[in-house]
Amino acid sequence: MITKYLLAWFPMVFLAILNGIIRDTTYGQAVSHELAHQVSTISLILIFTVYVWFLSRTWPLRSLAQSAAIGAIWLALTVAFEFAMGRFISGLSWEEMLRAYNLLSGNLWILVPLSVGLLPSVFFLLARYSKCP
Repeated sequence: MITKYLLAWFPMVFLAILNGIIRDTTYGQAVSHELAHQVSTISLILIFTVYVWFLSRTWPLRSLAQSAAIGAIWLALTVAFEFAMGRFISGLSWEEMLRAYNLLSGNLWILVPLSVGLLPSVFFLLARYSKCP
């Protein structure tokens, strides 16, 4: 099961890239850079929520420990991918990349890796407790 979920992380990269392309080619041209990234962050979380819901229905998770492990793996992969792309492809400094994690300055990006890490457990718990009388 963990292997399936590990492989299921890769389409999330595609979804995130597609979300960014939509932002940059549509509403991102009409609003401020900051607002465009905030809207994009929220839309990506919604996209990931639907995707993980679909996965959890297709491959039901067996335990909270299993769902937490999957979430931890996805979180690590997401942060590693983001920092690798930012540093080695975009040439961003560590300071520039860490700025995206500052909620106090209006950056919402940290909510994406947090949701990626938590969604498997959220859907496991929803499935488990929705079956209770």
